[in-house]
Amino acid sequence: MSSQLKRNTARTNGAKSQGPATPEGRAKSARNSLRHGLSSKTVVLPHEDADQFHLLLDAHIDQFHPATTVEMELVEAMAVARWRLRRICAIETALLSTELERRRDDMDDQPAYKTDDDRLAYVFCEVADNSQSLPLLIRYEGALNRTYDRALKQLTMLQRARQNEPKPAPEPAVLSAQNLQHPVREHPIAHAPDLPVGEAAEGLIRDQVGPGSPPLGRRDRILAR
Repeated sequence: MSSQLKRNTARTNGAKSQGPATPEGRAKSARNSLRHGLSSKTVVLPHEDADQFHLLLDAHIDQFHPATTVEMELVEAMAVARWRLRRICAIETALLSTELERRRDDMDDQPAYKTDDDRLAYVFCEVADNSQSLPLLIRYEGALNRTYDRALKQLTMLQRARQNEPKPAPEPAVLSAQNLQHPVREHPIAHAPDLPVGEAAEGLIRDQVGPGSPPLGRRDRILAR
């Protein structure tokens, strides 16, 4: 298949796409509008794997679903703190491994350091007592854990406040020109038939009472009116 045919086929298939179909897919697509403002060049060292850092960052985004730029920055701060905590673990491992190798001959001459745990405990004490490297790593670890916890707390507060925001009231309906020209009419109310009044009413009463009846009194005249 030629390159031009491949491009035409890809363009045709892309035009048929209707976007994400599932709610999870639509949510992920919406989050793509929040570009990562953080560059791996400012966080990842040359010998470290930038892809692993982006996997860690994407995992935090999928977990916390940032919806604003501020929320995205807090998620990035959490990912960076976690990445540096991994680095501290690697430094501690390298520091102790180097010290174990450097002091191998000294420990081989002493029968008290036969097991690997004994040798590690001896090296740990030597580094902790005679070097500032290990205490400094411990302080860094504590500071990074606090950074992560603060960012998580702020993110939780922002998301909770955003979810509890009152929804705007619906706008009042606007009457169109057609509705104003043809207003909705209520059902007509049935009216009682018109009753005779005055002399016609007096004649009707006389007809109902019958001939030879006494003249109408005042009450009857009032009723007739």
